[in-house]
Amino acid sequence: MRGCSVQENHNLSIPPTTESKCVLPHDAIRDQLTRILASDEFQATFRGRDFLRFIVEETLSGRSDLLKGYTIATAVFDRDDDFDSTRNPIVRIQAGRLRRALERYYLAAGGHDPIVIDIPKGRYIPRFTARTLGDRLAGRAPLSEAALDLTGEPAVAVLPFENLTGDPEKHYFALGLAEDLVSELSRYQDLTVIPCHRAMAAGSLPPNLERYCRSLGARFMLTGSIRCDKETVKFAIQLIDAATGRQVWAHSFKRSLEAAALIQTQEEIAQNVISTIASEFGIISRRLAAASRQKSPAELSTYEAMLRYYTYMIAPSPAASARCFTTLRAAADQEPDYGPVWSALANLYCQMFVFDTPGLEDPLAMGLAHAQRGTALEPGRQGSRLILAYAYLLGDDLEFFHEEAETALSLNSTNPYATGTIGYMTILAGDFEWGRQLLDQAMERNPFHPQWFRHGVYLDCFRRGDYESALEAVRSHDETGFWHPAIVIAALGKLGRAEEAAPLVASLLAEKPDFSGRAKELMGRSVKSGWLLDELRDGWRRAGVMEMGG
Repeated sequence: MRGCSVQENHNLSIPPTTESKCVLPHDAIRDQLTRILASDEFQATFRGRDFLRFIVEETLSGRSDLLKGYTIATAVFDRDDDFDSTRNPIVRIQAGRLRRALERYYLAAGGHDPIVIDIPKGRYIPRFTARTLGDRLAGRAPLSEAALDLTGEPAVAVLPFENLTGDPEKHYFALGLAEDLVSELSRYQDLTVIPCHRAMAAGSLPPNLERYCRSLGARFMLTGSIRCDKETVKFAIQLIDAATGRQVWAHSFKRSLEAAALIQTQEEIAQNVISTIASEFGIISRRLAAASRQKSPAELSTYEAMLRYYTYMIAPSPAASARCFTTLRAAADQEPDYGPVWSALANLYCQMFVFDTPGLEDPLAMGLAHAQRGTALEPGRQGSRLILAYAYLLGDDLEFFHEEAETALSLNSTNPYATGTIGYMTILAGDFEWGRQLLDQAMERNPFHPQWFRHGVYLDCFRRGDYESALEAVRSHDETGFWHPAIVIAALGKLGRAEEAAPLVASLLAEKPDFSGRAKELMGRSVKSGWLLDELRDGWRRAGVMEMGG
């Protein structure tokens, strides 16, 4: 039978691609399939799970020669009989996601499983590999044979940290930090983590690390070193682009050498590092987004389209929203079963509602429907839960908002983007103290936070009557649309600086001529505190906006 092989020597090298007759019991393979599908570490969509189940059963039934793009598209993805795989890449894209989900599973929960199921690149026939007892005891994971994919979700290889202390007993420092980095990276669903720190002993690394990591399918390498003196320990950490061999980020941390505090120190450093490089607005996303800017929407992979969306969310505006919408619609047409795209589209509809974008029929209803679809496709994805919470907030359903926000925070409480977003929305909902605490925590962890986080700071300062601090919070913000000038004008009005506010008032009314009559309604789409809206309204009146009936 094609697609089945037994590999006895599963070492730190690329597995051979030669095939042999399958000698593994079919019941054992089905047991392994059940084990994978039941695991929380197998992060595939419902269709992705159906995909894996279908190709395994077809192979075991002797029909592997029928596993073509057309067959899978019609049997698994409900495509019509006229499906053309040369024009619609959905099966190829989903196969790539399934490969990465399997790799991630075996790097986590499946490290000791007796059988490896993988899908060699370039075909859809699964391969079944028996592990030796030594491999299973070592928890050795299968290594990807795929070439480096620059358009899919990136993988990060965590390499051993070099022990430069001169004391072999200090090796556990290096190992502990690497373990914590792997643990924190695994929280981010747009990345695949490849833990190599245990498989390679420090001091005996491959001669060409970039080539080695590329052979694993890793785009980035995370490594560093440990130094000590009598009182302190210094952790130096580097992120390297395996495609170019260039260092893209580095940082060092110096901490007290107290045994009781070292575990907590390692955890804090790992959270700091990973939130800086791996979050939606971290080093990795920004580097990959820059590389895809020259492509048209139709040329982008789904992940690249999401990178465009993350870039938009740094400073959303009506014009940028329209451009991003076109990109995401193309991605949704290309891969309709990918939940994050629908969630991102939902957020754009919500933004259009907030910006009062003309020409749209009930954008909030569309936003809620798309957010629910995105969450249904990938219920364990934090970003989808965040956007569903936002849609509920804008729709004045505060009970569901709080429920979804709590669920999102529980999925990854160390993600600074998620923490800050929940803090911002919580302030909009009227819980200023808890929201501000979350916002401050997020902005401290990641200096590359979205500019609109500062609006939450503004609202908290404004409600306390600290109008100078409110202005300072948003002074460098350059967002277009009416929201930003409106809040600046309100603070200037409260400070009695109507003359300074006059140019902004003219600009605001040119952008939104009916603002004076609709101010409370428009701002109330986001701000749910009636008392705060009244205070903002007083600021606009004092600044000369002449809000008549707003």
